[in-house]
Amino acid sequence: MTWNDQTEKDVKKVREKLGLNQLENEVPLSAMLSMEQPVLVTADSNVSGKMYLAAELEKFHSIGMDAVASACNELYAMQARPLLFSDSIACARPKAEKIREIESGVEQACIQGSVRYTGSQIKDLPEFFSYDQYDLTGFAVGIRDKAAEAEQIPFSDGDVIIGLASNGLHNSGYIVARKKLYLSKATMESYYETLGATLGDLLLQPTRLYRTQMETLRKSKVTVKSCVPVAQGGLDRAARRLLRHQAGAVLKLRTSSMMPLYEMLHKDGNISDEQMRETFNMGYGMLFVVAEEDVDTVVEALENIGERPEPFGLVERDSYNIRYIKG
Repeated sequence: MTWNDQTEKDVKKVREKLGLNQLENEVPLSAMLSMEQPVLVTADSNVSGKMYLAAELEKFHSIGMDAVASACNELYAMQARPLLFSDSIACARPKAEKIREIESGVEQACIQGSVRYTGSQIKDLPEFFSYDQYDLTGFAVGIRDKAAEAEQIPFSDGDVIIGLASNGLHNSGYIVARKKLYLSKATMESYYETLGATLGDLLLQPTRLYRTQMETLRKSKVTVKSCVPVAQGGLDRAARRLLRHQAGAVLKLRTSSMMPLYEMLHKDGNISDEQMRETFNMGYGMLFVVAEEDVDTVVEALENIGERPEPFGLVERDSYNIRYIKG
């Protein structure tokens, strides 16, 4: 019998054997007491592309943080409050120190995101994974008040698209980066003057949690017409999700001040402008739309908490195209 088939009691024994902390599976629901119509919403995450690089460098801490942030950012964008996060770690043969390192990242991100870490299922699957290979998937549940939600407000010409900075690639484009830059342990451990760091350090930067930023937007009383994290599929897909395929937009990309990591991917990886936008987040981790008259209020509120919001796009109501201009 594999660990995946074991009862909850057996899983606890396995965690004890590996010296891992027991996790709390009770989640308080006091948040729903003040809600008129509480509903549960869910989001999942997968960090397989980044996990390969983490395994090469034998650094797994940020991977756990990525799994939490990728799922919880989806909930924040839905104006939901995350309640719980659980994950599944699959491998050929579990090693306590690596499981502990992954879970330490999960625990750290859960504290930052104010979400309960309820469980980690460890699956030994030697028929699917090679020696020392790991995979991590996550699942988050949140709650929001459906009665408090405004009706979906239509977009208007001149609505402004604002981006919040990412820490790096977040959860998008690692497979392409690995192929185009011929990544190996040696190249990722090399220091690059143009990057000001090793390539590995930049690639393993953890995904940002946007809990505080989304709470600040809500407290500002400004109507956010749409909001999405930039994750799988890069900036182009995120922009189309943001506009719900109901409008187009013109986006001004900062080519003159492109972050060094993206510049390396673009030039050394010989990746076209179009593929860059389709694959990578281009330095943005969260996008949202507000009316033109609300931009100053939003920017000021976010700057007061140390954020640097960037208005970089305008909605075009009578178009379904996303146009990019260089700035």
